[in-house]
Amino acid sequence: MKKTILMLLITGGMYAQEQVFNVQRYCIDEQPFKKGSCDITGNEYSFVFLDTKKNNVVFFLTEMKLKYKIIKSAVFSSDPNYTVYTLESEKEQLEMRINKQSTKIEFLYPNNHIYLTVGKSTKEVN
Repeated sequence: MKKTILMLLITGGMYAQEQVFNVQRYCIDEQPFKKGSCDITGNEYSFVFLDTKKNNVVFFLTEMKLKYKIIKSAVFSSDPNYTVYTLESEKEQLEMRINKQSTKIEFLYPNNHIYLTVGKSTKEVN
């Protein structure tokens, strides 16, 4: 009985989010930015939860949990293969980009850029 209740809670929490991305690899480029450069890389257990209905993004990167509100979103004008989200936290504002294939996510902070290679989403947008 306990296992059934636990599975229901886990499943319910997963479906409460619109999309869950499983991060396969991350690359952090710190200032001064160099295209294709990675100052820090890894493949630790990381996730991005995107809920456009609630305007929330939660990013788990190794031991950090980062929460954001979606301010606006649009298709990237110079590259229509990407959707751009303007995000805001208590401390800062940044951009997040996701390609149409949902295989690449970029978090563009003022002091660093985080590039994520993403596995198949565990829940797709309907």
